[in-house]
Amino acid sequence: MNKEILYKSLNKYFSDLSKTQSLSDLNERNERENFYRSYTYEKIINMDEDEFYEYISKLWAMIIWGNKHYIIDKYISDNGFEHLKKSIANLLYGSEPIEQRWDDFKDNIKGFGPAMMSELLCYVNPNEYMIWNTTAANAYKNLEIKGIPKHNYQIIGKKYVELTKYSKEIQEFILEKYNRQENLLFVDYFFWDCLREVPEDKDENSVKADTVVNNKSYHNEIVDYIKNIGTLLGYNTNLKGNIKDSGKIADAVWEFNVGNLGKIKYVFEVQDSGSIDSLIVSLMNASQDISVQAVVAVSDEDQINKIKKHCNNIKDNFNGKLKFWNINEIEKAYSELSSSMEIINKAINVEIEM
Repeated sequence: MNKEILYKSLNKYFSDLSKTQSLSDLNERNERENFYRSYTYEKIINMDEDEFYEYISKLWAMIIWGNKHYIIDKYISDNGFEHLKKSIANLLYGSEPIEQRWDDFKDNIKGFGPAMMSELLCYVNPNEYMIWNTTAANAYKNLEIKGIPKHNYQIIGKKYVELTKYSKEIQEFILEKYNRQENLLFVDYFFWDCLREVPEDKDENSVKADTVVNNKSYHNEIVDYIKNIGTLLGYNTNLKGNIKDSGKIADAVWEFNVGNLGKIKYVFEVQDSGSIDSLIVSLMNASQDISVQAVVAVSDEDQINKIKKHCNNIKDNFNGKLKFWNINEIEKAYSELSSSMEIINKAINVEIEM
């Protein structure tokens, strides 16, 4: 960690704090912290769906979603309400080491990423657990901390504990240099105000080629990004079952109702190490559905080039619907779109029910 950069950033933060932090901001922060700390293991277990909606919707990690009801209903549908509540309670208050509780939750609950998990943990015990999200990752890069994971699937329990140690170092630095006893939630506020933007030359991962080949965890993360992008754009992505004549369940489908014209769909398949011929047949069959506007092969650059070669002589069979989407472009699209939605939802400060 570059202590000189940290010291300069903290000096600026403390200098600006008294000028920029209003009483309403402080009250909002205190109310948020007190709200989450009022929930015990038993209170979480006994929540009804209305209480659960309020509990989850207040998270900062949820601010990108205009229609929070849709997303939270999906969490309940995908995981089962009782199982979901018990898993959250065990994550926050279980007796096992946090590494195990983190991994158990991550392996058994769909939809909750590291940002939501760590935010809940930080509210419950802000001296022990940090919030790990894009802001924290960018702050660490600005502070020249090495080995920052780029993908959510890489944040296992052991890695989360390792990352938290750096924030605890910052907490100790604040006490030593400024004689202020602050917690890791305060460190998160500091990151947001001073270190969330990362110059391109500090992004050590930007030159590395990502691949989903032989990486099921990354494959699943890309599928989640595709679904989340569709949801943010207003499509229904909570679809199950076979696409007409496709022969298999698609990785992701975007669906939208267009007045009296019926439904339009976009079908996505993420290619990792499976048969390219099987992928092509599935997309070709899906393209025959009149409601499908495009069938999209998703992978890294090398895999996409292989797929294109396989399709050279059969392009006409796709009715002009075959498209390609690079996984790096998907990650960029999700990052920029979610950031834009966060700004919009903060500005209008209302829920958009779609």
